[in-house]
Amino acid sequence: MIATLDMYDFPEIRKATNTWWEALARGFAAEGLTGIPPHRTRFLDEHASWSAPELFFTQICGYPLRKRYRDVLRVVGTPCYRAEGCDGPRYSSAVIVQRGAGINSIKALEGARLAYNGALSQSGMSAFRALLADHGIEPGFFGDAVCSHGHRASVSMVYSGEADTAAIDCVTWALLQKYAPHECDAVEVLAWTPDAPGLPYAVPAGIDDQTVAAYRRGIERAIADPAAQSARDALLIDGFSPLTDLDYEEIDAMETRARERGLPSLF
Repeated sequence: MIATLDMYDFPEIRKATNTWWEALARGFAAEGLTGIPPHRTRFLDEHASWSAPELFFTQICGYPLRKRYRDVLRVVGTPCYRAEGCDGPRYSSAVIVQRGAGINSIKALEGARLAYNGALSQSGMSAFRALLADHGIEPGFFGDAVCSHGHRASVSMVYSGEADTAAIDCVTWALLQKYAPHECDAVEVLAWTPDAPGLPYAVPAGIDDQTVAAYRRGIERAIADPAAQSARDALLIDGFSPLTDLDYEEIDAMETRARERGLPSLF
């Protein structure tokens, strides 16, 4: 069996992520779950774990969950993060630009070069699309778009001038400011996107209600585990909310609203 926690797995906090998994594993064991991996598995391609037949536990972005994995994974609940842009289990994205570039409004981004972490990203794509739709932006707004394959890489591209703007998951943004502030010092926040349910913890879709309840109790144990306090602090985790798959239908609704307002695609 495998467990993955790759979504915010920066090298600077990898040890804390390992410790957090160990706390989760202790919590699951205390609730009688079996087949618990003693260590988490890291994947170069985070998508590879989400449909793995031997999956025990994972964390996933809400957009790919709804677009590709809704029949494969079941939401257990959502960690809450202590970061600007977060509100309990909800999160938003920071729309960033290069400091001093003279871009001071959403409309001023017309013709700009966009960096996005992936086409299946809620924070880097769908939430930004929703913000632009709210401003009445029409298709073809950006002059160019390039896939960076990661939020941190998007920040780097805006920092260096390779791109003019990007939407960055607010937890990633807070972690970068904490652990790699030099990567952010030439970048500033222009705006914040609409919020949505954050990145949920998930298990295989066939898991029954009783077992899901045990997973949730195990996570609550880990949240309260004093041995994991330093890891939680390092990862900015300060709570857990037992959201369900129904809560993530909001991700679909956000996309639908943007389409109805005339913006079917961000790029």
